[in-house]
Amino acid sequence: MYSTMTKEIICMMEDDNLHENMIDFCRSQYANNHHVLNLIDEFDRDYALYSPITWYTRDGFLYKMLNKALRINDIKPLVLLHNYIRHLHQQLIELQQQSIQKEPLILYRGQQMPIVEFEKIKNNIGGLLSISNFLSTTAIVDVAGIFAGHPLDDQTISCILFQIYIDPTVNTFPVANIERYSYFGEGEKEYLFSMGSVFRIEKVQQRDEQVWLVHLTLTSDNDSMLAELKESLKSNILDQNPLLMFGGLLIQIGEYEKGEYFYLIGLTMESEPSRLVTIWNQLGIIYSHLNQIDEAQKCYVELLQIKQKYLDKDDPALATIYNNIGTIYHNQGNSQLALEHFQRALSIHLANPESNYEYIAAEYCNIAAIFIDQGNLQEAFQCQQRSLDINRKYLPSNHPYLAQSYYALAMSLYALGRYDEMFEYMQKALSIDKQSLPPNHPQTQFHEENMKAVVQRMFERIAAGSIIIDDS
Repeated sequence: MYSTMTKEIICMMEDDNLHENMIDFCRSQYANNHHVLNLIDEFDRDYALYSPITWYTRDGFLYKMLNKALRINDIKPLVLLHNYIRHLHQQLIELQQQSIQKEPLILYRGQQMPIVEFEKIKNNIGGLLSISNFLSTTAIVDVAGIFAGHPLDDQTISCILFQIYIDPTVNTFPVANIERYSYFGEGEKEYLFSMGSVFRIEKVQQRDEQVWLVHLTLTSDNDSMLAELKESLKSNILDQNPLLMFGGLLIQIGEYEKGEYFYLIGLTMESEPSRLVTIWNQLGIIYSHLNQIDEAQKCYVELLQIKQKYLDKDDPALATIYNNIGTIYHNQGNSQLALEHFQRALSIHLANPESNYEYIAAEYCNIAAIFIDQGNLQEAFQCQQRSLDINRKYLPSNHPYLAQSYYALAMSLYALGRYDEMFEYMQKALSIDKQSLPPNHPQTQFHEENMKAVVQRMFERIAAGSIIIDDS
């Protein structure tokens, strides 16, 4: 899902004047490799003479650098390569549209992968497999079998043959036969999937003693739950400047330092107060997550000065700043000032019928955190319940913000001694985290670590006799 959002942002960047930036970046990556530098010179000089697919299939620097960046979601090189990525993606779309393929298609891909990664596929039958990079396949099973190879003596590697079923009547992910444009010509019946394709894992079985066969079905990108979640997440980062959209996406996936890079660039590009407001606010959020509290506070002060100059004192836009400043005070241990700012933000939003429901839910949650600090446990629970009710009403059931609400309510229930309910909501939070966030996301790690800590504290309290287990 996040790779699909990356693709959509890249395709919005229609600046064909940045070819020189792309070439400079490529040269910087291979500064000491004279053979590749000669290929880059050729790529620079003859770019328009050959198709994007021809350049991609040539045994050179481009596909390796491109797919590595896509695979690890390294946004900086993707921005610098965005013209080529967009051209390659568009050519695949055009070839797919020209295709007369009406019958289901079976494609194959052979590869080796670490056993630990393959186990994740084996344990996710019926689930989705998202491929962030461009993916080469063939219609000839024996060709794919060559790439599956043999494990030899390496006990950490699995040999995999993927069999991919495509129904052209429902598929909307770009995939096309590229033989006509391949640098190596025809013969391998090569098909190329564009970045961000999503497959359903149907079955995993042993093909022979050395090779596993994984049956995949290319999904439609109209999967209702994924589409609803993606649109909800995308609405939070929409911006006329794609670089700022990348910054917002990086915040969502927990890559805060990388997100900072794009918003700092944004400060040099934008001059309109309304644009600067967005940038300063996002930088403040980034620095808060990085625990750089002083830097976050500077951003919010700058932001508040801009907004107070141009907005009415009860404008809903000011409420977000008050809420964020409240977070700073809370992190500094000043609960009373934090509470005053949270309540001021909430009162502004509640007085405006057009206020964003997500902000109201967040403000109730923040007020609840202060009440817990102050020992007002019942008031905290009521605020968390209001926050959860709002998010349940407006957000998709697998939205990461909903996981935050479930976790926050679980903490209120823990404080109240309602442990069975606490564990129920913690499990709901972790379930959404694992469905909807990238692996190793800070939110997932935070929830998992805190759940372990809570369990440990409960065992200690049971051992000390301060918690009595009712066996009746």
